[in-house]
Amino acid sequence: MKLKTLAAISLVVLGCSFASAQIGTFSFFSSAGTTAFCDFNVITYNSGGVVAGYDDLATDCGFAINAPIVGFAATTPALGLPAWGKGAVLGDALFDASEDEYTGLQWTRWQSDKPSKKSRKTGHFTGPYGWLGVAGTYSGLYFGDNYGYLGAGAPEKGEVAGHATSAGKLPEKLRK
Repeated sequence: MKLKTLAAISLVVLGCSFASAQIGTFSFFSSAGTTAFCDFNVITYNSGGVVAGYDDLATDCGFAINAPIVGFAATTPALGLPAWGKGAVLGDALFDASEDEYTGLQWTRWQSDKPSKKSRKTGHFTGPYGWLGVAGTYSGLYFGDNYGYLGAGAPEKGEVAGHATSAGKLPEKLRK
């Protein structure tokens, strides 16, 4: 009986260690924790290490379409980057959606498997950052990054009016 119980507990622990990103909605805040970005992720699929959904750009960013996101459960090491840990690495078609056509630009985000913690007393984020994004071109040019805290749910209505996406503004020299 003890062996069966130990085997069952081991399987549950092992299964939980592979269930990285949760299904749900996640918003992005600046590294200071004071600014919410206009886009937010809706994770609709998380199975077998594959994570998928969409970056909602239409609700608060004013874009005509949302951007698909797809990636995989991953743990990123602390190699000097501001955000790391257990979560998911997601390719995001944010730049294509912003131009409503193929741009040759890529936004890739690591996102924690849990929202960042907020102090009940102060309302400020505490602890480690919950996301990190990097941007580049099809030619291999790296042109930026951003990181910050990961919120649970979509941004509050009116809170993000006029705010940029989590990828920031596209550099003018890369615009058409």
